[in-house]
Amino acid sequence: MESPRPLPRVHGVHRVDCVVIGAGVVGATITQQLARRGVRVALIDSAPGIGGGCSYANAAIVAPHHVTPLATPALLREAPVQMLRRPPAVRMQADPSLVPWAGSLVASAAPRRAHLAGERLSKLAAESTRLHCGLADEGLSPTLRKTGAIDVYLRPPRRRHAELLSFERLQAIEPSLAPVAAGAHDTEEWTLESRSFVKAMLDDASSRGADVFFGTSAQRLLTEHGRVVGVAAEGMTLLADHVVLAAGLGSATLAAQVGVNLPLRGGRGYVIDVAAGDHAPTLPVRIKEHRVVVTPLADRVRVCGAIEFGDERRPMDPGRAEALKTVAARVLPGLEGAAVIDRWAGERPCTPDGVPVIGRSTKVGNLSVATGHGMWGMVLAPVTARMITEAVVDGAEPADDAWLGPDRYDGRRTGYDRALSTT
Repeated sequence: MESPRPLPRVHGVHRVDCVVIGAGVVGATITQQLARRGVRVALIDSAPGIGGGCSYANAAIVAPHHVTPLATPALLREAPVQMLRRPPAVRMQADPSLVPWAGSLVASAAPRRAHLAGERLSKLAAESTRLHCGLADEGLSPTLRKTGAIDVYLRPPRRRHAELLSFERLQAIEPSLAPVAAGAHDTEEWTLESRSFVKAMLDDASSRGADVFFGTSAQRLLTEHGRVVGVAAEGMTLLADHVVLAAGLGSATLAAQVGVNLPLRGGRGYVIDVAAGDHAPTLPVRIKEHRVVVTPLADRVRVCGAIEFGDERRPMDPGRAEALKTVAARVLPGLEGAAVIDRWAGERPCTPDGVPVIGRSTKVGNLSVATGHGMWGMVLAPVTARMITEAVVDGAEPADDAWLGPDRYDGRRTGYDRALSTT
């Protein structure tokens, strides 16, 4: 798959309506939506091309029913068990800098707070899935397929669910399964390969006049009288009426330059892609105890899982990816011995209250932020793009979305808590 041809880096000062920083699934979709509204937009990304950031390290599934905040009571119950599991699905390094962030995550997992946040995220996920399907209907999401998915348990779950199916019924749905204790089938799920989606978004944006610059780092936000007026980038200066930060973890450093605190940490996820043989699965399979997802794609089978917190600069552990494949082969024996095509790891940007950062800053004029989606960037990309586009073009700041705002970490009781407390 070829990336959109990057524009030559033109030295000097250039003016556009909006600069978007970050060309992952979120930034690319924002760029496409802005361009559709007639905004002259420039998109910059430090990666050499599509797939250079954490958007590639995803399960390639649009599963709206599974979108939840990272901070929940279930997380507190399950994390110790997941840390002891072999291989561990959750891992926390002994990093002192993680302590305040982890403490905030625990506090945000209070039952009422988590419940309300979960309800709102579920609504956003449902709406975003509808938008995904709309893009596919327009020919702008060429690999979106409605496949459904199954969840499997290697041991009988402690909590009984009415929708649990026997192994025999599961195998009738997915013949490649080895014996499991039980499982469930969800028909309302889709598969979507991320790089094809990003390419489609950027191709459409470019056809509408957007400029896309890969290999171009944003070095500094330019401000004047309390407003962002542009971006000093590698080899050029882009002056703009609005700037959107959609650069994953890199958004935090840029936001700090203008006094906006984004306490993001990377939740590292691993991916191993293997060749699709005759006995590959025909639909996604989630192995619940291990938090491993197996997704069949057109030319490969993706195995994705794990979340690790620690020093984001540490090198990738290839053994972690191999361990995911070993778990997957226990449930899907056809993957045993499958040739490895690729191994990858990415730092998914996670917030200490477990929900994304989406919206305009009330502290810095003309600045919007779209990051912190954690594991849900692919699912939530279209609805995030719509919210940011409405903020940029229409000046919209719906009251229901204030809880996602980028200024909620300034030490005052703003945004998130206000919105939740009035529900």
